[in-house]
Amino acid sequence: MTTTLLISEAKIRAFSDLNESVDDALMVNGIREAQDIAIQPIIGTKLYNTLITKIDNNSVSGSYTTLIDDYIQPALVYASLYNITEAVMVRTRNNGLLTPTGGENSVNVDRSMYDAKRQSIFNKQQFYADQLSRYLTENLALFPELGQNTLLYQFVPDYGSQYRSPIVMQRNTRAVYMNLARQAGLPIVNSAYPAYPPPGPTKYDI
Repeated sequence: MTTTLLISEAKIRAFSDLNESVDDALMVNGIREAQDIAIQPIIGTKLYNTLITKIDNNSVSGSYTTLIDDYIQPALVYASLYNITEAVMVRTRNNGLLTPTGGENSVNVDRSMYDAKRQSIFNKQQFYADQLSRYLTENLALFPELGQNTLLYQFVPDYGSQYRSPIVMQRNTRAVYMNLARQAGLPIVNSAYPAYPPPGPTKYDI
């Protein structure tokens, strides 16, 4: 889990209804989890690590700036908020899971309201995640890292829902077999974008 953030706590607050009283430590943890769990599988491990390195070196520019500012950060706002909302609602303590009571004028929401709030956040996250996927699909040439994931622990970029293939791959092993299929030269396309022909093995050889 990286300590480098692709978005600031201030920007999360500016583009959401998150109260100023929410602890920064809860926000940082929520952002880190969102980057690893929600963003990395979409853009792939290689591109994800490239962005982290560029931020650490203060060398983000060009198409990478556009990718982060216009596509990753909007999805990351709601992916982070989804995690932060859980941390705010329920805390782990020595005597179990507790719900903070808040100040004198605070009232705890019931479970149904909590679930509805998180579902609304998740729906917004999915919208911006789809925008991110579409942008990457249209701009593969700008990010060569998208086709460089070769190791089992690296995420293969997932541009949407499913991949059209004569072989059905189980979700929990899809990344492994997708790499093997690509290495074997099998044409794999995203069924969400049928206008795009299967990539040739020479262009996307990994």
